Amino acid sequence: MSWSKGVTGRTQAVKGVLPAPAFDLEASMDCGQIFGWHKDRGTYSGIIGSTAVSLRQSADRVYFVSDREISAGRIASFLGLDEDLDAIRLEIAKDAFMRRIVGSVKGLRILKQDVWPCLCSYILSANNRVDRIDKIVKGIASKFGKSYSVQGRTVYSLPEPEDLAGCAESGVRSCGAGFRAPYLVEAARMVALGDVDLEAVRRMDEPEGREVLKRFPGVGDKIADCVQLFAFSKYEALPVDVWIKRVIERVYFHSCDVRPGEIRLFGQAYFGRYAGYAQEYIYYYARAFGLEG
Repeated sequence: MSWSKGVTGRTQAVKGVLPAPAFDLEASMDCGQIFGWHKDRGTYSGIIGSTAVSLRQSADRVYFVSDREISAGRIASFLGLDEDLDAIRLEIAKDAFMRRIVGSVKGLRILKQDVWPCLCSYILSANNRVDRIDKIVKGIASKFGKSYSVQGRTVYSLPEPEDLAGCAESGVRSCGAGFRAPYLVEAARMVALGDVDLEAVRRMDEPEGREVLKRFPGVGDKIADCVQLFAFSKYEALPVDVWIKRVIERVYFHSCDVRPGEIRLFGQAYFGRYAGYAQEYIYYYARAFGLEG
């Protein structure tokens, strides 16, 4: 990897390049796992920690620019480049159906998101579409969060729990959050007051972590599992939404109606420690190609 620095406005921009074999930036950023990033002709701009970053890919390299110094390792970890994707893909290719998916969806990696923004995004995901979630996240960030500039683009971070806890529900609702607004404000209050220690979830096993996350209003099994998978890298977590339920029922249960909890347990037993990766590949494939694709 290589580095260069230069002054841009009042901040010192950092540029670098990361080796990125077996990686597809577009698939990973657009698969519905992360929200609030801006896409412009293949360049993605958003926040990692408290740093604004722009990312673009050319062949097997990812080029980045940040508004301040950030380690290349931090960006590589965020992108999941520190995982052996070939081994993961081999492990989840359990049958002809999954081999077809793995052969069609190449380079999709599960990102390692910051915990609080991930929780916020998935609280807003309840009964919502991917494009709508993204719009709401960006609206709340631009209204209540901090602004950053990278490569001439202004990007916003979601407000910290202490800041969001003091926001009026009506203001959050005006960003399109609807019935989710009080859930989000209360979650911020709970984190700000220490009622729930989010970082403690990282040290818990997956079932215990799910139950702790479900203490937040509006968080059920699916949202809790999304946060465990996308923020805590608990790859055994398997979120079950309508897409996954439909696919698993059709492929593995002869189209019989199966409860989400049973689907999760089946998927974890069948796919093992990378059940969450299998879920994300199935989800992406079903949305991009359909079951007949």
